[in-house]
Amino acid sequence: MDIEETSQKIEDMTIRGAGRIARAAASALGEFAENYQGDSRNEFLRSLSDAAKRLISTRPTAISLNNAVQLTLRGVESQQDFKFARALVIKNAAQFVENSNSAVERIGQLAPSVLERPGNAITICNSSAAVSAMVACHRAGKITRVYACETRPRRQGLITARELAEAKVPVTLIVDSAMRYVMPEISVAFVGTDTLESDGSVINKIGTHLLAATARDHNVPFYACAETYKFLPASKIGRRVEIEKRSVREVVAESEIPGGVEIFNPVFDRVPPELVTGIITEAGIVKPVDAVQIIKKYLGGI
Repeated sequence: MDIEETSQKIEDMTIRGAGRIARAAASALGEFAENYQGDSRNEFLRSLSDAAKRLISTRPTAISLNNAVQLTLRGVESQQDFKFARALVIKNAAQFVENSNSAVERIGQLAPSVLERPGNAITICNSSAAVSAMVACHRAGKITRVYACETRPRRQGLITARELAEAKVPVTLIVDSAMRYVMPEISVAFVGTDTLESDGSVINKIGTHLLAATARDHNVPFYACAETYKFLPASKIGRRVEIEKRSVREVVAESEIPGGVEIFNPVFDRVPPELVTGIITEAGIVKPVDAVQIIKKYLGGI
């Protein structure tokens, strides 16, 4: 897909999930470089910068998108020859997609170690990393059933339920507000991550903070599944990620809104580090306090 088609599909959530968004953006930049017509280095860099800005503008909260773009462009400006610059974009894009996919697989391999005995899991929204973790736990005999929160208003929990069912994992779909009702039956919570800040705060789909607090109330461990490129480099200097707000039409049709009623549709919330038991990354299972070290080691220079 070209840059505009990819951007539109990210904006309207045809492409959704932090990892999938990141891989789509990297792939689009790689394709842009492959198909670029011209031989001027400066013109190529200007066009590449415009393409990158268009992609980044689509979803401000998912730092995976920004980091994917920056990692794909890393080192390109220092190339003095057009052909070398173009080749580096193509190489970086392919490398990012390969690393992203292998990171999801590695997270799955590490996840079973957090469970001492078989039990039920709970999750919210849809995350390739979290699904990988739960499928691996089930195959290792550590997860008996997954309760998947529906995740209003876009109902991404349906995607998770389908993916788990296809992987032969017993799954029960519940409305978000039923999470406390089922929590006494739960042994572990696994969620994806859209952004992870330097203090260990997890930014994920709206309702994740509620799930983490409910898990805490029932002494259920809460794990965020996060590839290293989902950490926020700028948070080292105190910047917080912007929480995206989306159209009210995702919540209810405008024709159904009674007069005088306002609709508010924040897409994400912030889980404070004290509610996070651990973060499962492809580099290992770490504590929230380790976030700064992850940023320094894996995201230096972007």
